[in-house]
Amino acid sequence: MSNAAAEVQSSETGTNLGYKQELKRALTFKDLVIYGLITMLPIAPIQVYGMIAHETFGMVPIVYLVGVIAMVFTALSYSKMSQEFPI
Repeated sequence: MSNAAAEVQSSETGTNLGYKQELKRALTFKDLVIYGLITMLPIAPIQVYGMIAHETFGMVPIVYLVGVIAMVFTALSYSKMSQEFPI
């Protein structure tokens, strides 16, 4: 490995800043989806369904669709930030 390549790899992993990788990065997309579904209680939508149904005059699916779209943009921004700043 050339000196320039080693320097680039060092700066990408943060070792030149004193960062030492200690955690095993092994979570996949599937793992994260399952973890998210487990931590979000299955009854969470039921708790707010009545309030949402009343406020939106029965258009609950649209509310959840808008929420999913917002979460997709949030997930994409987290993805972009983690690529730019891997530490």
